[in-house]
Order: sequence, then C-alpha cells, then structure tokens
Amino acid sequence: DFRGSGRGRGPSVNIVTIPLATPFEPRPIPKPKKEVKVSLSSIEVALIPFPTRKSYAKVGRPIRLFCNHYSASFDPNGVIFQYDFSLDGLAVKDIPRKKLMLVMTSLAEQNQKHLGKSKFAFDGRSIVYASPEFPFTEKNFTVKLVENEEETKKSQEFKVKLKRSGEKNLADLSKFMSGHTKDMPLDCINAMDVVLRMIPSIKLKPIGRNFYSPTSEYPLFGGAEVWLGHFQSLRLSQSGLNFNADLAASAFLKVVPLLDFVAQQLNFRDQASAIRSLQDSRGQAELGKIVKGLGITVIHRRTNRVYKISGISKQPASKTKIIGDDGKEGNTVSEYFRIKYQKSLQHPNLVMVQVGAVTKKNFLPMEFCMVAPGQKIGDSTRKLTERQTSDLIKIACRKPEERRSLVHTQLAGLMGELNSHSHQFGIEVKNTAITMTGRVLEPPMIKYGNSDEKPRNGSWNMVNKKFVTCGALDCWAVVSFCQERDIQKQGVERFAMALMQCARGLGLRVGMEKPPICLSSEYGRNYSSHDILKDITGKASKMAKGMKPQIVICIIPSKSVPDYAMIKRSSDTQLGLPSQCLLVKHALENKSQVLANILLKINAKLGGRNGVLKISPSLVPPLNNQPSIIFGADVHHPSPGSIRPSIVAVIASLDQHFARHAAVVRVQDSRKEVITDLQGIATTLLKLFFEENKTWPLNIIFLRDGASEGQFRQILKFEIRAMEDACKGIDPKYRPRITFITCQKRHHTRLFAVDERDCDRSGNVPSGTVVDTAICHPHEFDFFICSHSGLQGTSRPTKYTVLWDEIGFHPDELYKLIFEMCFMQARCTKAVSIPPAVYYAHLAAFRAQHFLKDEGSDRESSVSGKSNASSIDWTDKFSQVHNSLKNVMYFI
Repeated sequence: DFRGSGRGRGPSVNIVTIPLATPFEPRPIPKPKKEVKVSLSSIEVALIPFPTRKSYAKVGRPIRLFCNHYSASFDPNGVIFQYDFSLDGLAVKDIPRKKLMLVMTSLAEQNQKHLGKSKFAFDGRSIVYASPEFPFTEKNFTVKLVENEEETKKSQEFKVKLKRSGEKNLADLSKFMSGHTKDMPLDCINAMDVVLRMIPSIKLKPIGRNFYSPTSEYPLFGGAEVWLGHFQSLRLSQSGLNFNADLAASAFLKVVPLLDFVAQQLNFRDQASAIRSLQDSRGQAELGKIVKGLGITVIHRRTNRVYKISGISKQPASKTKIIGDDGKEGNTVSEYFRIKYQKSLQHPNLVMVQVGAVTKKNFLPMEFCMVAPGQKIGDSTRKLTERQTSDLIKIACRKPEERRSLVHTQLAGLMGELNSHSHQFGIEVKNTAITMTGRVLEPPMIKYGNSDEKPRNGSWNMVNKKFVTCGALDCWAVVSFCQERDIQKQGVERFAMALMQCARGLGLRVGMEKPPICLSSEYGRNYSSHDILKDITGKASKMAKGMKPQIVICIIPSKSVPDYAMIKRSSDTQLGLPSQCLLVKHALENKSQVLANILLKINAKLGGRNGVLKISPSLVPPLNNQPSIIFGADVHHPSPGSIRPSIVAVIASLDQHFARHAAVVRVQDSRKEVITDLQGIATTLLKLFFEENKTWPLNIIFLRDGASEGQFRQILKFEIRAMEDACKGIDPKYRPRITFITCQKRHHTRLFAVDERDCDRSGNVPSGTVVDTAICHPHEFDFFICSHSGLQGTSRPTKYTVLWDEIGFHPDELYKLIFEMCFMQARCTKAVSIPPAVYYAHLAAFRAQHFLKDEGSDRESSVSGKSNASSIDWTDKFSQVHNSLKNVMYFI
C-alpha cells in the first residue's frame, strides 16, 4: 500500500535528567534615575529608551524552576574577526546556502596553509568569522567542487574573495551586562551565534534556525515522515550568556521511487494503478501539478546531483526524440537509454519529467528517478494536508519531560565537537540548565449572576451558574447548510429546543420560542448562502413584528467548507447581524456541555457578559477606578508567495470590567508590521468607548502582538504617536496616560518545575507562574507569565515587554492585572495564555480574511506577485464590517 500510514507518536522517549546550574540570585536593582521625558516625534528610532525594571516579583507563592536555556560563557578579552565572502562573477544571493557552505568548507580544506591556525564560522551567505585572525587582510582563492559522476569526475570552479571587514570585541558584552552601556551588542551576539551554528550546520540538516536529524521513526500519511531536531539561539540575560535550545519537528518527503510518490499523491494503492491513470490528458495535468518543483535524484548512473522538476513531457519516452547540438533529431529517449546505459524502459509509453530550465529540453523517465532526501513540506510550494498537519502536531506535542529529554539528547551528541570548535572563539556552552525562583499568583474570584466561583488549576465550570448580564433571544433563526442525510428538519428542531432549554438555565430570556428553521436544500441551486440567510432572517423579523434579527444559528458539516466563509461574509458585512456556526455532529448530540459552550459565544454576541472578575481590574492601583481602556492589536500577514494584503485588527474594551469589546479591521500593504491607520482606528474605538460610558478613558493600556524584538522601537515610535494624535484629534487638551506592552508567543523559552509536586496535572508549571529574573533582560522591563494550565504538550509562557509606561505600573500590579485579565475570555471557562483583547485581535484578523473578495486566487508566483500586488486596490476589494456590528463581539 503506497498511500502510507502513521498516526502514532512513534517510539517511546528515553527520559533523561537535566543537570541544573546553581540557582540564579538576581542582583539588587540600582536606584532608578529620574527619567527624562522623551519626544517620540523628534528622537531617532535607534535612540528611543525603554522603561527599566523597578523591582522583582514579590507577590505569589515562590516556586523553583528551570528552563531550556543552558549556561554559556565567553572570554571578555576575546576578539572575533569578520571577513566579507564574495564570488567573482556570481551573486551569492542566487546560490543556495548549502552550496555556499560547501564552497567555504572546501576552501578551508584546499587552502589550509593559507588560513594558518585560524578556525572559521560561515553564516552561509556573505560573512565569515575567524579566530585568531587570518594571516591576510584580503585574498583570492580558487575552489573546485567535484561532483562524482559515473563516467567522469565533473568539477565546478568558484573564485572566492575573503576581505577583512571588522572585528567584534567580546568585552562589549561585559560592558553591557555591568550597565556601563545601554546598547545591547547585537553584532557580537550575532557573530557568536554563527560560531555556535557552524557544527550543527555541517552535521545536521539546517532549515532556518532549526537543525534536523535526517532519520525518522515517525511516518506520516501520504509519503511523508517527521524529522525531529532542535532550535538554537544565543541570548543575553540577567544570568549572562544563554544558549536557548528547543524541540523542532517538521514534515519531510520520504526518499521513495518517483512513481511510488506519484501513486501516493494520487491516492492509488500501487504503481500500476497510477501509471494507468497517467495515460490521458487529465491524469497528466494532475501529474504536472504534483511533481512541479520537486527535487529528484537518478538511479541509472552514479551521481550525487539533485535535479529540480520544471514540468512534464508532451510525449512518452518512446516518441520523444533527442535534439542534438546541431539541432537535428536523434534517437528516442527509450533508444538513448538502451544504447547509452544498457537499460530498457519498463514504461516506454509513459510521459517523462522535465528537469532544469524549461527552455532546455532535458527529460528523464520517471522509473529512473527517486525523490531527493531532505525536502521539507509546508513551504510556499508544497503544503501539508489537514490529516498530515494533525498527525505532525500529535508527534511534536510532547510532555515536558519528553520535550526536554529529546532536545538534551540531540545536543549531547553535538556538544563535544561544538565546544571544541567554539572554544577558539572564546565561547563555551555548558550542559547545565539555568534555574531560578518564580512566583505563582492566586487566581481571581469570578462573579456570576447567582454566585461566585474560585478557579482551580486555571479552570472552573458553570454548573448551576447564570450569566452576569444576559442577552435575549427575541428574534433569531436556525439554518442547516448540511445534506438532509446528515440532519433532517426534525433534528434541527430538536437542537433548537435543547438550545433554548440550556439558554434559560443560564439566564437568557427566550422571547421567540419557535424561531424559523430551514434547510439549505429547501432552496434552489441559484440561492447563495447570503440569499438563504437574508430570507430566513427576514422571516424571523416578520414573526417578531419587524424587530431586527439578533443572531442566526448555522449548522455546517465542517469548518473548512466554503459555506463557512460565505456565512461570515454575509452576516458580518452585508446583513449586519452576528452568526453562530456549529458542526452538525454537535447539533445531533445536543450535549449540555457543548450547548453551554456555544451559549458562551451567543451571549457575548448578544451584548451580555458571561462572568466578570469579582474585584474589577479597573479598581486596583494604579488605575484606581479611573475610566480605563484596554487595546489589543495584531497584524495578520499573508503566507509566503501570496499577493494578498496584511490584515490589521485592533480591539478595545468598552466597560470597566474589561468584558465587552469592539473591533476595527483594516487591510494594509502586504507584510507591513507597523499599523498604518492606527490613528483613525483608535479614534473610532475611543468614540465607541465614549458612547458607552459618557466619558473618555484616562488610562490606555495597549497590548501589541506580532512584533519581533527588532521591530520594537519602530513600532513604538509610530504607534504611540498615532495614539497621541488620535487623542489630540478628539480634543487638543485630551491627553490620557498610555502604557504600551508587547505580547510574544512566538519564542522558544519553556519553563519546568524542579519539584514534580509543583506541576499541574499535565506535568507543566501551574497557571499563574511568573518569571522576571535569570532569563529576562538585564535592564529592561520584560517578564514571562504562564497564565494558562497545560492540557497537552508543553506549555508556552507568554513574554511581555513594557516599551512605554506613563501609567507607572509597579511590576506586581502589572503581573496581577495581566494574569487576571486572562480569566475574562468569553469563549471558555479557562484562563487563556494571553489577555482577551489580544486573543480577540487574532480572531478578528483571521475572520477578516473572509471579507476579501478574491479568496480564490490566494497564491501567485513570486514574480507575478510583485507586479500584481502593487496594481490591486485591496481597500476596494475589502468588505467593511456592517455598521450595526461596530460595538458587537461578532468575531468570537
């Protein structure tokens, strides 16, 4: 069976004990200097200062922790010398990193006497680092790469120039750590990072910042397999130099005969069935899509060369003739292989694959081709299927002790050689994990309509609870977009009755006890999803004597069906009423827990509040019951190769419980991270706050997701100014206090409890764990909070960095505020990993993808993408959210 298999976790993991470093003791924080007021309009981006840490966490239960950061040391007197690497007549950007690395390592092997006793590290592109320095300032080399061929040894010649371009003094790291300079020496850290990546780059398969072991015990469906590896990065923190290492897992194509691969992709059981399907034009068209861009090797002769498929032949091997250098036709491909290699084709009537440039007619019979090793799935040209993605997640989702053991074991096989190489640069990585003392915060009390609830392990239930403020189902409708064989009208009616019964139990008023119910199959084929929704909600309005419909419930077979996107586009942008989708299996089962979860969303969309914190976060210092607003912002970027725009979503709270929120979504230039129209967006949201509260907020807490550390200053400069301009636009005298905080989930730090008794049920650190020492910035105000409880795998804490703080939070006050807000997510009865405003920004940005009118043409070639993207007015193609939903949580 060539279709493949695999849903298991693979072999068991050998659990190892990680050696721990001496527990880190934070240094006393120096008395803060009086901060000078900075004007963001005049200061250069690189000079913008960030707030410094005022103190360490003191509130909460102490907990002993360690993490996946290993101790590292450096020679403060060390110097790393930098050289520019260039090729005569060639642009290095046009050559694969793998080949450039081979050129540089071959240069060292062939010219050892010219390099002296120096060791080098190459970034795989244009920079070489050496220690000690090379015995020259500039030198040209000729490097020969030999390609093993059966007939002859072909060689390729490169002319390389190495030119001294600078040096990195490791003493700069010591100056920064001691506080003598505020500028982190990123150039030094980058150079040391390249040094530590050199050995893994040679020994393993490098992809991005990850290194994979090219063996697999984890098969995936469809001719793929999972390779495990590790991520590594060098970081500077309070505890000194850290080597951050984490588990990496990616799907790669299996090395199989090309015909087997084709059979797998076409879902045939064997080669013979696949070959029969390739005899007609339809099958050949499918073949062309499947193999384009695929790397292959050949077996009819001995060579290590990898070819890239650019297309397929129009004729089979038995009819395709070889064109000689003189332009004349020669033998057929079948005859050529029989004469040249004494190999008769088993499938001479099968089309062939074309390799190399399309203009060069180089064809290879598929029976002589193998899928080349090391081809990652999931890039812009080849995507994982839903089943493969699900299976990959199951394999990569590891318990904490398994995750750290897999990483530690792979590093153990590298560390000797890695340290031997890096020692000459003055760097050493130790095998001890950094340990520190964290704090576990107490969860807040949750207030409901009829009682209070104390969460345990980051979660609670709503048994016998009623919502704090309830919406009403006075005008609503139910539509099934499923086939009648999946659910009949009586089944939909039973679901509606069960939903109403559950709604009453939670406190909702059900004014319309017999809502209009329909099946999409009752309408003709000419009726779109929008037509059906418009008709059924019109019936509901008529039954309610002209009342505007409040919500429409839609039953769908799966979330991936096109109906889901059309339902959301119709309800959110055209009809102006919230919609609630659910899977047909849930409508058939009518489980009370599932219905209650659905009603959490429905009540929020109807303007209700499910539960609130018993002590409102706006009452505590330093907010002190002043009108305050929480902003959450995210920018959703298109996938690589797409010409679609980036989507901005900004969320703002509308009440002093931080429970109700409004959203504004916009499109902007593709892959631009700074929010272009933040001034206009903020103005809209501040006015909505005023409409609800009859006052302007005096405190603005802006939570920004999606930003990388290198973008912090640029985002701060432009987005804080945009917020200030929005306030001035409302009233020149209106100037609230602004605190700007970034939230990062895309990092590789993981926390573990030293004592197993401190773990939660999943083996993770408990909900409310805070870390602000050891692995945090030496001077700036950043911290980690793991607010959620682990369900499966290893919990990822959220990293927060305070970039601007006019409100003046004490660390413990801020930790408490952020942690308690994570209990306010309206969709569930669990603490989530990030505050709801940021979570909702993710949801709103993702939803807004359905508001673009060209969803069918997401992918274009990189060449056409550049030309087409600039000519498209995406604002014109973007359907704005209906004005009726401006203060409705339609997005949850």
